[in-house]
Amino acid sequence: MSSMTKRQKEIALIVLAGVFLLVLSAYSYFMQYVPAKEDRLQAEQTLSSEREVLMALETQLKEVPEGEKIPTSELQQKVSVEPLSELIVLQIEQAELISDSLVKDIAIAEAPVVLPVPVEGLENLQAVQTTVAIEATDYKGITTFIKEIEAMDRIMIVDSIDFSANEEVTIADQEKEKLEVSLSFSAYFRPDLIALADTLPKVDAPAPALKNNPLPQNNGTEYADTDEAMTVEEPEVNVDVEVNIEDDVSAAATLTANPNVAGVQTASTYKVAKGDSLFSIAIKHYNTEEGVEWIRQANNLADESIMAGQTLTIPKRP
Repeated sequence: MSSMTKRQKEIALIVLAGVFLLVLSAYSYFMQYVPAKEDRLQAEQTLSSEREVLMALETQLKEVPEGEKIPTSELQQKVSVEPLSELIVLQIEQAELISDSLVKDIAIAEAPVVLPVPVEGLENLQAVQTTVAIEATDYKGITTFIKEIEAMDRIMIVDSIDFSANEEVTIADQEKEKLEVSLSFSAYFRPDLIALADTLPKVDAPAPALKNNPLPQNNGTEYADTDEAMTVEEPEVNVDVEVNIEDDVSAAATLTANPNVAGVQTASTYKVAKGDSLFSIAIKHYNTEEGVEWIRQANNLADESIMAGQTLTIPKRP
């Protein structure tokens, strides 16, 4: 066999180079261009479908009516900015009456809440830990008491319920022993939200029946509700057996000059504070809900609506 000529070698190299280019082009087309093109088409389809979903959600959002804003005073009924331990005591008292049980002891303590996993914004969360010892006649009373505690508006968690069963009743006339139960639960508050202190819910407690707070304040010598001593000297009222017209006129003049004599009350004014209602004002001044109608008529109010800063006339008790 004769060896290839130089011309033939050149042609062979050109053919091999062309075949190599064809193979490289085919590889690039099928292995890179075609998959990239399919990925691009799939991404465009996904983007188009997501855009349609977004437009549909925006349309639904426009059709939804705007929700009513919840005032901070209602939110503080769930988690307040102060402990409000007195509200917890009032709820316990209500549960005691409804469940026909007897509260033997109440212990209230404040402590910071330690979360297993730290949550942003809850670093200063505090808990009011309450322990109540009650005495009930049966398990139904215990269940009712717990349900009333759980009915609190505040967010709370029952930590523990401890009680021991009594001896089994074996005799018909055997006296049934009462059940002693210890209930522990926690409510929460945020003392760091100082800006919301003005919207703190007020405690709907009974009026003090015109009595001053006997507990000392500051240096221990001043009374909590007044700077004067608690002892009030009541004026002496002389009653004569013989009464004539002149005595009646004199007595009327005396009562006019000193309206506190013989329990006579005169009209006064009261400036409505934030959170006040006609009911709370009536209880404060008359210790009865009938005062709502008396105040309303004295001020020509069409209903029981009042505003903070409004000055009301407080009439004398009929």
